[in-house]
Amino acid sequence: MSQSTKERIAAAAVSVIRDRGVTNATTKEIAREAGVSEGSLYNHFENKTALFGAAFGLVASGIRAAMQDLFAAVGQATVEANLTRFASAAIRFYGELLPMMGSVLADPEVLGWLQHSGRAEGLSQGQAALVRYLEAEQLAGRLAPDAQPPFLAAVLLGACQHRAFASLLIGTAHQERPPGLDVDIDAYTQGIVRTLLTAQIP
Repeated sequence: MSQSTKERIAAAAVSVIRDRGVTNATTKEIAREAGVSEGSLYNHFENKTALFGAAFGLVASGIRAAMQDLFAAVGQATVEANLTRFASAAIRFYGELLPMMGSVLADPEVLGWLQHSGRAEGLSQGQAALVRYLEAEQLAGRLAPDAQPPFLAAVLLGACQHRAFASLLIGTAHQERPPGLDVDIDAYTQGIVRTLLTAQIP
């Protein structure tokens, strides 16, 4: 299915924000990237803030889909397989989000907009969703009774963020990656999840 003009503009905004940061991303550049006139942006978005909100929403769409798949997987396959699949999606999400967030965190005004618009809360829903999944598996008897879902979720997502950040920092051309980061994403998440679940599966 081809992208609608609105989707193409949002994708262009993601690209420009990633390259130039939120504060330096102009509607002129976004329009050029999308292949539309600058004025036509406002046929699809009320203002620049709404456009930026759509850009962050587009980045979050992948992790939202992964959350839905995770909830649907309660009691299905294995906890290890379900978490490994979710963690791989989380790494890809953080890999897209982190370059966009650098300028946001350095700019109190833009950060305030993100927080008050509710976008920051939406981008951080992954941990709450993961906790609910783990609690459901615990109730189903597929996770140890003394396991602590909030902390399991925090450790897993922390490892995902670390992988995404390290990959961005080191780059793809670096030949010598630290142990644990010298494998592909799927192998990394499988190793992290397997280690995390040791003694947590009854």
